[in-house]
Amino acid sequence: MNVSISEDQDETLRAGMLSEILSEKGRFVLILDDVWERFCFEKVGIPESSKGKLVLTSRSLDVCRRMDCQVVEMEPLSNEDAWTLFSDKVGQNLMSSKDLRPIAKSIVERCAGLPLLIVIVASSMRGEDSLSIWRNALAELNRNISSIIDIKDNVYQQLRFSYDRLKDQRIQNCFLTCASYREDSGILKEQLIRDWVGKG
Repeated sequence: MNVSISEDQDETLRAGMLSEILSEKGRFVLILDDVWERFCFEKVGIPESSKGKLVLTSRSLDVCRRMDCQVVEMEPLSNEDAWTLFSDKVGQNLMSSKDLRPIAKSIVERCAGLPLLIVIVASSMRGEDSLSIWRNALAELNRNISSIIDIKDNVYQQLRFSYDRLKDQRIQNCFLTCASYREDSGILKEQLIRDWVGKG
């Protein structure tokens, strides 16, 4: 839309600006990605009387229902696609090992075709060639994943899995510092280094 709305501005002011912009545009398609909870359209500046179309993506069917959306469910990845994604992220050379392959297949199975989980777990296993570490990772996943019903909790479990695998407490603290930044806000390298130094 070639319009800049600063995040530093007052929330009500931003909503008013967005409402005015969308009203002037007439027809539009607005995509809101990764919605976690119900919200009021007017409060964020989306005029309900507009001629625009709104698309929400959410991991929660309940959120979609509460937002009175027409729900289009996306299926999890097929076993083949899940394996391809995992192999790409963990590294094809590791997947050529006959000993690691069955354990990796079980790990992918535990991720239930959810791309985010697959990427997180595969990235944490990248470069690991020890059979005992892979067996331990599978055991940890089996302990930590009780169900796939609550995706939000599941994502946190996978992040916890990755965090625990960092082993070194200094690196874990660096990870936690990065996690304290707001999603999609971007992290300036100099600011991150200052934060790390400030926290020892």
